[in-house]
Amino acid sequence: MRVLIVGEVPFVDTLAGLCRARQHKVDLFIADELEDQAVLDRMVRAATRCQIAVESLNESTESKEWLVTGIEANLSAETPLLVNALAASATECAGWVEKPSRVVGYGLLPPITLAGLVEFAPALQSDFEMVARARRFLESVGFEVVRVPDAPALVRPRVVCTLINEAVRTLSATGVTVEEIDAAAQGGLHYPLGLLSWADVIGLDVVVGTLEALWRYWGAERYRPAPLLRQKVFAGHLGKKSGRGFYSYETPAPDAVS
Repeated sequence: MRVLIVGEVPFVDTLAGLCRARQHKVDLFIADELEDQAVLDRMVRAATRCQIAVESLNESTESKEWLVTGIEANLSAETPLLVNALAASATECAGWVEKPSRVVGYGLLPPITLAGLVEFAPALQSDFEMVARARRFLESVGFEVVRVPDAPALVRPRVVCTLINEAVRTLSATGVTVEEIDAAAQGGLHYPLGLLSWADVIGLDVVVGTLEALWRYWGAERYRPAPLLRQKVFAGHLGKKSGRGFYSYETPAPDAVS
């Protein structure tokens, strides 16, 4: 199967590796590189010949809409479009495009080292056959597919990003250190990563984009991004992908929270 994968690291490069391991042919494009017209043209050509398209760009609803509509406009008639439903629900994404019946939501959150559980959320507009083809693709990559209701951030990303937001508020309001917060989360609560280290892996811009979507959708104050999170995004301190977030990645993060 020929798969088009477009979006942000570390989501898309890891997913591309999983697809290649299952013998899918992959056309991979990083969203930041699409500013180059030549790269954008190659992505458009790849969209016309793919059998499955997978999107993951969640730094903001606006950037997601730009990418989703750009991909969808170039797909063949029977190609499903899977959208990583963090900064917008699958139903909202489907409302942006010419053929909403092809849009199906999924939910992945780093670290994605092995194909494990993936959340699956068809849009209200999704066609039955498109949903079936999208699900078969995810299963072919090795994922355990769990269907959840469609909404921004679905389930696991919603919980994790909300916890990260509270950890950042705690950091700002108390005298504890980044390392102490992460040790409490990982050592005390047995999370797979410390919460602030986890934010760095996801990308602080993605955490903010997800929280803003939750805040817009549900209207609950707990989803309003902490000021320090916004400041770090403004400063370009996006986590591992930029070399600096809550930790500096010029040198390895501490073992306890890596």
